[in-house]
Order: sequence, then structure tokens, then C-alpha cells
Amino acid sequence: MQIRHLPTTCHLRAYQSEALNAVCDAYRSGKRRVIVSLPTGTGKTVVFAHFPRVLKMKKRLLVLAHREELLLQARDKFRSIDPELKVEIEQAGSRAADDAKVVIASVPTLARSGARLSRLQPDEFSIVVVDEAHHAVAPSYRRIFDHFGLFEPNVSRYLIGFTATPRRGDKQGLGEVFQEVCYARDMREMIADRYLCPITGWRVASDLSLDHVKVRHGDFIESQLAHAVNIPLRNSLLVKAYRDFAPGRRAIVFCVDVAHAKDVHRVFAEAGIRAATVWGALSRDQRRSTLAAFSAGEIDVVTNCNVLTEGFDEPRVDCVIMARPTKSKLLYAQMLGRGTRLHPGKKDLVVIDVADNSRTHQLPGLHTLFNLPLNMNLKGGNALEVERQIERFNRTQPWIDISRIRTPEDLKVAAERIEFFNFDPPAEIRAYTQNTWQAVPAGYRLGLPEGEWISIEPNLLDAWDIRLSSVRQSSVLLLSRATSLAAAVASADRFVVLHRPDARRLVERSAHWRNELPSDKQKQVLALNRIPVPQGLTRGQAAQMISQLVSAHRAPANTQTTNAPANNQDLKSRSRARETYHSKS
Repeated sequence: MQIRHLPTTCHLRAYQSEALNAVCDAYRSGKRRVIVSLPTGTGKTVVFAHFPRVLKMKKRLLVLAHREELLLQARDKFRSIDPELKVEIEQAGSRAADDAKVVIASVPTLARSGARLSRLQPDEFSIVVVDEAHHAVAPSYRRIFDHFGLFEPNVSRYLIGFTATPRRGDKQGLGEVFQEVCYARDMREMIADRYLCPITGWRVASDLSLDHVKVRHGDFIESQLAHAVNIPLRNSLLVKAYRDFAPGRRAIVFCVDVAHAKDVHRVFAEAGIRAATVWGALSRDQRRSTLAAFSAGEIDVVTNCNVLTEGFDEPRVDCVIMARPTKSKLLYAQMLGRGTRLHPGKKDLVVIDVADNSRTHQLPGLHTLFNLPLNMNLKGGNALEVERQIERFNRTQPWIDISRIRTPEDLKVAAERIEFFNFDPPAEIRAYTQNTWQAVPAGYRLGLPEGEWISIEPNLLDAWDIRLSSVRQSSVLLLSRATSLAAAVASADRFVVLHRPDARRLVERSAHWRNELPSDKQKQVLALNRIPVPQGLTRGQAAQMISQLVSAHRAPANTQTTNAPANNQDLKSRSRARETYHSKS
């Protein structure tokens, strides 16, 4: 397969050209199973529809998708880019011709019928594309991958997955299928670059408890969830929230099941709001008619269950109401993505989260997509702007306990309030470590002497990266990867024991010197940074404040990242701790 870099004159957005070039580079480097991650509404289909030209295909290309809407969208996009290209669909009664250059195939059709799959001879295809690749760990996909020999050694065929939501959240990481994420842009970047619309949020509290709802495969059991949430009081709360926070907006309401969608629709209609509902068993003509009326502005609110999460593109949507609680970050991101597209006259997307009570379940929300504190109520604030304010806090006063902030107003007083200070490791890792780890927006950080620190961050394949950063070396070294947070913390702490032994007494929470009064040197450093010393501050807490300041203020500007896990020789070549802001002097 020949490949070439895309000329800059091509009519693509800059990041789409970058994604195509990254796919080419990954193939050259020997990768054969990669993911491209782009948010909903940024043109993933446009990228892979350019493959025939960019990758100079001599053989055929197969696109796999699991829903009819995705198949039709892909076919139309290929044809719009190259009308002469023969593109055909393989699904149910539709059969792609043997000379079709691009075959867009239904995964359920191929997985069910060995005869249909055997018609697609592996040697005839050089590229397999998976749309909505977060489904790729399912047995139906694996059956197709095995047919094409995509896991065999020295295979030349190229598997490229496209998804807006690579993290599944059900402990089935996509690393089982894909080797790496070769290109990724997240929603925050795309909003900042004005490729997606701004997002504002409201959090509406209900008195409903979800503690009795059981979980299966990473999310609530649908029947139990529907029984819990489909009650008149909660359904009426949705109407009130729409009237209070998004009146007249074109809104999608995501519900649990068909009965819930119908009941919520009824409450909206009874309130005099132009509303409709769609569900899977609704005839194709009825669904299209309803969605056409919604697009034309004849309907303001559409309720649905499991219909509009994928393959529905209506850029006029400017409100999303999350009436369906979920434990799945993936599903939450999909639902929110239905409203992020730009459209003339569209100011922003209003997201209304219904906050049910739960002591046993952590539910995703805007905080999971924008690095906001858990239970944050934006109160109509701009999610990206509030995230940036919090990031400034983490740079200038990283010891402030961001988790206690509940509203944007709290940011104004947090710096002056001692109760917002936090020097303990985050609760979720406290049992795993004896060291002074701190939570940061992207994960966790442990400050070391001489301007070094170790960070633990989740990657896009549902694993954890452990990295060593150095101000002096202006570098970031990937130490290792772990499949769980507990394993990542253990690996990082083991690194300190083996390779930074001088730092052990400085980072251990139990070190006796931590309870002493701050040293004069520590007070001088805090004063130079115009930081008031809170009453009762200990030497250990002052050390953490200074360490966090060093890593926050002096992060390497032009970082050289080494992606291969470090070996002993790499580590021995790096300087050991000799001087430290942690000093007891």
C-alpha cells in the first residue's frame, strides 16, 4: 500500500489533514491497528472518506459500522468527495458488487452470516475502517477482524478505528484491539478552536436515590433504572428545567426506555410545549417525518431512548436534557455530542443534568468532560471558561481543594478560605500509598526534589500512564503503563524506592519532620510567591505547597516526550536528588 502526505492546499480543516498524515506516519512506523479520536461533529467520516486518494489504494477498502444511519452517511460522504468512486453497501438485502472499490458493511450482517463474510476475500482488501470504534471489542467485530487476519504477525492490512469516545468505561479497554491512538483531539480543544459550540450547564437536583439500582457491564440495568426514574415528579422536573433554563430551544431529551420516552413526551405536551418522541420500533417513515419536523422548527423537544445517541446529525440542537442517569462516560459523551455542532445563529449548547442522589454510584456529567469538580453546578456558566479558571488555580495555588468547589461563585472565595486547603492524598488512592500524592486536573502528581515530579494520567485506551517530568532536563519520560489506578500508584511509588531513594523521606506522609513548624527558607519562598502562610501550617504542608508551585510554574515548555517505557540505563543517567525545596533547613 502506497501512502503520501496530504498537500496543504487540500480543502480540509487543519486537524483533518493532521489526522490523515498521522495515519500515514503510523503505518510507516509499523503500526497496523490504530485509532483516530475526534469529537462528534468534527468530521470523522470526512477523514476516512479521503483514504482512497491519500493512501493510494490499489486494493479495496472496507468500512464497518453497526447502524444503518452510519452506513448511509459514510456512503454519501465517499461519493461527495469522489463521485467516480464505486461505493456500495453490504447490509441485509443490499449486496456490494465484487468490483466495488469501497464496501460499507453492516457488522450485524457480516457477523451473522458466514456466507456474506466469506464473499469478502481478505486478499482483496488493504484497509479496514471501523466507524464508532469503541464497539470494536465486541465478539461480532472480533469475528470479522479474525476473518481478515488483522491480528496475525506481519500482516499488511491496516485497521483504523474512528471514534469520538475511546474510553468504554466497562473495563474492556480498546487496547485489546488497537495498538495506539495515532491522533486525538478532545472536545475542549475543538471548542477552544471554534470547531464546536460553547457548552453551558445546569444541574437540577432530584430527591431520587439510585443506590438500589444494580449495575451490569459497566452501566445500570435498564429495567431497574426505568422503574426508578420514570415517576411523575421527576418527569415534571424536566419540564420545569426546560422552561427555566432553555425555553424555546431545540432540545433532545435522553430517556431510559420506550415507556420513559413516551411518558416524558406526554408531560411536555401537556405543558403546552411542542414535543414528539422517537424509538427504535417506530417505522422508518414516521421517524424521518418526526425528525424532519424537528429540524424545521415545527417541534421544540424530542424525547428518545437509544435512537439519537449515534448517527443523528442535527446542528440546530442547542439543548440536551440528560433524563437518563448513566455510569458510562462513553454514553454520556455520545448524548452530549448530539448538540455540539456549529450552526449559524447558534450561541451555545445548554446541557441540563438531572442529579439523582447516590452514595454508591459515581455518575458522569460535564465534570468528567471538562475536568470540573464532582457535583459542580455551573449555574449556566460556560464549562470551558470555568475549567480554565480552575486550571489557573492549580497553577497558582495547587494546594486548594478543588473538589469542595460546587459553583462558579466558590472560585471567588476559595483562595481566602482555609477550609478549601487540602494536603491529604485523594480519597480514591489513599489506601494504596504512603506518599504525598495530590490530585491535579489530568490525574495525580507526586512532587520530587530538584524540579522533578511523577504524574499518573489515564490514557485513551483505558490504561494509566506513569511519567517522570523534569524541569532541568526539559523532558517527560514514560516510565510504564498500568491497567488500574492502584497498580499505577504502586508502580510509581516503587520507582521512587528504586531510583530516587534520597526522596523517600521527603515524600512519605509519616516522616516525623512534617509536623514541625515551617522553616525560614520555606517562609521566604512562600513570601516571594506572594502566598500568605495559613495559620497552623506545618513544615510538611509548606513543602507540598512549594513542590506543587515548582511543578506547576516550571513545567517544561518544549517538552521532549519519550513514549517507550524507561529502562534502567535511562534512569541511571538522570541526576539524583541533592537539593530540594523540601529541605528542613
